[in-house]
Amino acid sequence: MKKSKKVTALLLSAAMIVSCLTLTACGGGGDEVGKSDAVEYPEDFQAFLDALDTDFSYDVDKAISEFGDDLALGFRSAGSSAEKETAAYIEKTMNEIGLENVTVDQTNLDGWTFNGANITFKNADGKDQKIDLGGYQTTIQADNETVKVVYLKKGTAKDYEGVDVTGKLVLIDINQNEEWWINSPAYQAHVKGAKAVLANTELPVKKNDRIGTQDICGPADAPALGISQKDTNALKKAIKASGNNEIEVTFNADSVVTEDVQSQNVWGEIPGKTDEVIYMMAHMDGYFHSFYDDASGCGLLLGTAKAMLDSGYEPDKTIRFICHGAEEWGKTDSQADWAMGSYKQSTEVHPEWAENAFAIVNIDGAYCVKDESTFGISTAEELYNYVDTIAAPMVEASGYEYRYLIPPSTYKEDFNYMACGIPSIATAKGEETVFYDTAYHTNADSDEVVEFDQDAWLWMHTLYGRFVYAFDDLAARPMDFGTRFKAMKKSINKDLVADQELVDKIDAAIEAASPVTEKVNQLNADYEAALVDGDNDKASQLRQEAIALNLELHKIYKQVQDELLYLDGELSIVFPNETRQANVENLQGAITALKDGDAETAYNDYLSGINNGWYAMFFDKESVDYFNDGYLEGLEGTWAEGKADPMDCYVDDIIRSLMAKVESGDKDFSAEIAELETLEAEQTELLKQVVQKEKAGLDTLIEMLSGLA
Repeated sequence: MKKSKKVTALLLSAAMIVSCLTLTACGGGGDEVGKSDAVEYPEDFQAFLDALDTDFSYDVDKAISEFGDDLALGFRSAGSSAEKETAAYIEKTMNEIGLENVTVDQTNLDGWTFNGANITFKNADGKDQKIDLGGYQTTIQADNETVKVVYLKKGTAKDYEGVDVTGKLVLIDINQNEEWWINSPAYQAHVKGAKAVLANTELPVKKNDRIGTQDICGPADAPALGISQKDTNALKKAIKASGNNEIEVTFNADSVVTEDVQSQNVWGEIPGKTDEVIYMMAHMDGYFHSFYDDASGCGLLLGTAKAMLDSGYEPDKTIRFICHGAEEWGKTDSQADWAMGSYKQSTEVHPEWAENAFAIVNIDGAYCVKDESTFGISTAEELYNYVDTIAAPMVEASGYEYRYLIPPSTYKEDFNYMACGIPSIATAKGEETVFYDTAYHTNADSDEVVEFDQDAWLWMHTLYGRFVYAFDDLAARPMDFGTRFKAMKKSINKDLVADQELVDKIDAAIEAASPVTEKVNQLNADYEAALVDGDNDKASQLRQEAIALNLELHKIYKQVQDELLYLDGELSIVFPNETRQANVENLQGAITALKDGDAETAYNDYLSGINNGWYAMFFDKESVDYFNDGYLEGLEGTWAEGKADPMDCYVDDIIRSLMAKVESGDKDFSAEIAELETLEAEQTELLKQVVQKEKAGLDTLIEMLSGLA
């Protein structure tokens, strides 16, 4: 489940230590933002830059952003007519610029079509006012229905006390960054008999005309719609003026979720001299008009392809360009409801792609808006050292501030390919960003609302195009497995995991990885030298050796995913030991607080960070248990199946008991302490079992690395 930061505070603390090991902030030193002519590029890449037509890229971006099912607000959703129209446009454009083997692959998943929603009412001044609403992936239909609207603050269980909302629209304020996800207040309203929730998203930077939305992570029959702060204020004033805490409105909605429909992934390629493939990807679906997220990724991708073709570039490896559908959402009633298009593509439509894939460059995350000055690069741990050699001099000359995001996120479609054994880099957000604070997943995702930056646009083509060319210049995948093992060592809380054998095995894995890295680097150096010397026979021989080596590197990387890739309660990447560690640490903290007579600290600071503990503090048992009980079932058939923490440390009832005792003044916490001590013993044992599995997995990886060295 996507949760607030507060929910997993202790769990994330260990993961952040991993990130700090490899996180790098590169300060821009250029006099002009976007300036990169201080970097000397190879001749073929300079030819690419000379052929680059960013106006063409922009035109593609703009054309895609204009497809939408809702005439008022847009929306290109999984399986919808707008997504199909977008796929047809991309297919046509790929053919027009000269890509080969252009293909539209169909994937079966859940679809959503949002044709729009609105309400009309008498405002506080007695005038008719119409409000356009945004959508969430739920089913609700209404044709000029007369319904009542009631305002219930945050939409928590407490806010419903003494209020009958049967058949009504419930207006709420929601902060999904700091409090809770939309699914809980939406389901709470459903339990209370409401017709739907009207959710006003609170943005980090206050812009009162913005309508926000996200993936619902919940069932289709608990409807939610989005509304702006400005329109929320108008409704609140009208409700206050009515004198009876509610008003009548005329309501229209056409939002439909349909299970098992077809979405599209569109791809074309520039064939190389070998069968190895470099992937460049983006996603074509989006909320509202989504000019930036991620029509701009598709525009940049196709602009890059066109410049490669126009410059006459003849790649060593095949360059395959793919635009995915169903990235924002594609599965109903699941906590892992996004990135389904790429998941289906990589595991069902073309699972064979993984074996000869060299690397991925994913364009989804660094958006070229005016005054944006900080960006990020997300990268697989194993690629970090190489990626930095390419990025560092370019970033230093650019004038932009950059940071690395390691480990990468599950929130992008390249994660699904990484899980299949393909290392990836991707665009990512910076430390502070204009776009994410003002426009992300809102109706402001438009160049008509948030100004487009041409200099940043050129820079993004340059930086990520350079990665593609750099990968194509290599013989062997530039992977260093030791980076992940070092991060794993940092993740261990030695106070909770007193297992020296685990540490020894990690050290052995680091040692085994070192000669493999040296072998890769030496082969690439020899290959480059042969090309410079014009010794084509030697270069060809080394290239064939590298192809065989790359296959083994793929097998090891896939084994790393199988053994060490784990997802926490937010479905973020961690090591398997981290979730059990966090549970034990939180349980111990709660027990200590209760023995000191401090129940509020026990549930606020500790139990809130276990499973859905935070939600149990604000929503009723029926609502919270719905998501707890269906959690694992909802992951079935998604990219998180078999990789995610089972969320089996249930503390919700203990939290409710403690909250009741605080309210009543009861200081006897002996029963709760006993329950928590039982859970602590269980989680400690499970942590030991996880460590045993990690050690066995490390043994396998050490053997594979040693055999390759």
